[in-house]
Amino acid sequence: MNDILENEESTVLKFVQDFFNNYDKNRHILHTLFPEDGTFVVLGNRMVGHSSIQQAMLTMATTTHQLFSIDINTLEMPLPERVSMYQVLCAGEVEFGSDAQIHGFTATLLVYFQRPNVLNVVSFDERCQWPKLS
Repeated sequence: MNDILENEESTVLKFVQDFFNNYDKNRHILHTLFPEDGTFVVLGNRMVGHSSIQQAMLTMATTTHQLFSIDINTLEMPLPERVSMYQVLCAGEVEFGSDAQIHGFTATLLVYFQRPNVLNVVSFDERCQWPKLS
């Protein structure tokens, strides 16, 4: 069972890295990583569902994220067989659009993992701090 958990966490880690890569470079497809009733919150603005997430993604400033920390925690809760839920806590730096200022950010994702390899983001919440001090 421990090997299964380690393999799943490795898969979730890669998924989260790909999620941020798509967030920065392929926003037009990001909504497909959420179930239809998924939630996306950025800077306190909440979107629910594919169409709302896609619309928000296409109107937001471009971003460039650099991840420094990814912490993956298994959530122990009643779920169907072959399904796991993970809480992923991320921290790093982000640049918005042409703004040269670098901001610290934290993000929390709830990731639904259905074996063998179906992953969805149930919710995403990103918060940014003031610009990084030089």
